[in-house]
Amino acid sequence: MLRDEFTIRIQEIDKYFLFLQKVEEDYKIITDFSKTHDFAIDDELTKILKANGFLLLYNLIESTVFNGIVDIFDELKTRQVNYSLITSELKKFWLKTKYKNQENETHTNTSQKFHGYIEEIIQNLPIDLVIERIDYGGSIDAKKIRDLSKELGITFTDTTYKDYPNGEAFKKIRDYRNDLAHGKQSFSAIGRNLTYNGTIKTTNDIEKITQLGLIHFKKFTVEHLSTFVESVESFITNESYRK
Repeated sequence: MLRDEFTIRIQEIDKYFLFLQKVEEDYKIITDFSKTHDFAIDDELTKILKANGFLLLYNLIESTVFNGIVDIFDELKTRQVNYSLITSELKKFWLKTKYKNQENETHTNTSQKFHGYIEEIIQNLPIDLVIERIDYGGSIDAKKIRDLSKELGITFTDTTYKDYPNGEAFKKIRDYRNDLAHGKQSFSAIGRNLTYNGTIKTTNDIEKITQLGLIHFKKFTVEHLSTFVESVESFITNESYRK
C-alpha cells in the first residue's frame, strides 16, 4: 500500500505543479477545445493556486508517514507476529498508541483497558494497531520523520533534514499548511511572493538557492519521502521488526 499510494500522490502533485509552471510562464490554458467562452487566470487566482500546492505537499508527507506505519503493523498482523517477538521500539510504540487520547478516562475504565492489553500480550495474540489513533495534527517536518523512524527502530540514513534548504523546505510546508488550515494566513498572502523556479545565485559555477521556489519544495519533499519509503520497505523485507 505504501509504495502504491506514494506513487499515485506524486503523480497528482506532478500534474498540479506542471499546471502551476505553465500558468506562471503565461501559457494559454485550454481544457476543452469545444468550449467557446474564455476565463482568465488572473494574478490573484495564481497566488491562491500556488499556495494550494502546500496543502498537496503536506498531504503527501502525512499520508506517506501514516501508510508507512500501517504497512509495518499490517505485516505483523498478516504474519501473526505477537508482542513477545517484536522489538522493544515497536512494543513501546504499540502501547503508546493503544493508550493515546485516553488520559481523561476514569480510573476504572483505564484499569479495564490495561487489563485487556495485558491479556493480548499473555495470550500471544497478533499485534493489532488502532490506526484511528495515529494523528500528528499538522506537526510533521523532516526532523519529525527522522525521529519517528528512530522511534520505530527503522534505519533512516538521510541527514539532509538538518541542511538548508532541505530542512527549511519541510518546515515551511508544515507551517504554511497549518496557517492555511487554521486561517492564520490567506492563500493569496502565502502565494504572493512565491515563484515556481525560485531564485538561484551562481558563484564560481556553484549554484545556491537564495529563495525557495515551488519546484524546490516538491523536489526536496519527494526525495526525502522516497528515502523514507525505501527504509520502511527494507525494514519489512528484512523482518527488522523481530527482536
